This record gives sequence, C-alpha cells and structure tokens, in this order.
Amino acid sequence: SYDGYEDIPGLVMQGYTMMAHEAVTQMAVEDARPSHVFLQCGVGGLAAAVIAQTAELLAPDLPRYVAVEPVQAACVLASLRDRSRRAVTGDLETMMAGLSCGEVSAVAWRILAPALSAAMTVSEAMVPEAMRRLADGNWSDEPIVAGESGVAGLCGLIAAARDDRLRALLALGPDSHVLLFGTEGATDPALYTEIVGRTPEAVQGPI
Repeated sequence: SYDGYEDIPGLVMQGYTMMAHEAVTQMAVEDARPSHVFLQCGVGGLAAAVIAQTAELLAPDLPRYVAVEPVQAACVLASLRDRSRRAVTGDLETMMAGLSCGEVSAVAWRILAPALSAAMTVSEAMVPEAMRRLADGNWSDEPIVAGESGVAGLCGLIAAARDDRLRALLALGPDSHVLLFGTEGATDPALYTEIVGRTPEAVQGPI
C-alpha cells in the first residue's frame, strides 16, 4: 500500500488475521502462549496483520515479534534502521520469490514500526534445509509441504537458535514457545521437487 491506496491492502490484511486467530486459539487449548513469533516479511502486510491480531488476543503479555527477510530484499530491516519507510534497490532476486519486495506497505509499517522486537535476514542457503526437514516430518506430527517463501520464518528461528548472541538478544531458551506460519506450499512444483528430492504429492501422501 501507499498514499492513496490503502483500502484494498487493508482488507487483505484483515483476511490474514484469521490465521493468527486460529493459531492463538489452538495454542490456548494446550494452555500455551507464544513467547516469540517469527514472521516472514515481503511488504510486511501478513506480518503486520498477525501482530495486530495476536496483540489483541494476548495483551498485555505480548510475545517478541521478529521480522525475517531475504538478505537481498530487506526493506523492513532498512526501514527500522532509518526509523522511517525506506525502499531498497538493486537486485532483489531471491528464491524466496514471494518476499522479493523493495518497499514496506504503508499500512503495515504503522503496525510494524512500534511492534517489532527485532528484524533479521536469512540467506538462500538456509531455505533447502528447512524445506527438507519439514518434508521429512522431523519437527511435526506429519510431513509438511512448504515452499521457499513459506519457510523464511523457520529459517530465522534456526539461525537465531544456532547463534549464542542472537539467542541471548531474543531471549530464546528451552522454555520458549515459538509461533511460525507456513505461508506457501509447493507453488513451483518443479523447483520444490528439485530442492526436496521428492514431489509434493510424494511428501504429502494420500489426502
């Protein structure tokens, strides 16, 4: 969104809030509250919507919100550093195609700027590992088909968990409850098969 064009992006963001509502409701059944939410960011609309909805449901005890972007297209990080919306230029190409964005949404920025605890970038090299681990069912009850853009938040968590300094900065520990959102399936089946070594159908199995 930008000046003069905010109504439709705002409606799209309202749709995204349903994911956050469902997630928090399901966590409440397990008597768990998220201590951290790692959110993939393109223009930031999805991240801002999740923040707005979870903040409404969990206030006043809010989790730490962490924005995760590709190194090549980190407009949220650049904007936070400048304390104002800033466009990034150059080659924004990344295998996380849904996050190849050079400017933060104006509507999203009004939520992200005061709410984010941190922002970080992840490299292309981390994406295949995250996709394969989800496909193998290592971290879930059953295998998960997740596309390149959809695993960025998970990549951020992995990177933070492996780095002593980042763990300390984000207060990540054994008692943390981290909320992630898988926002993309195998939108490019051929690329998914090349990365994971199996087709989406083979990973998912019979429905």
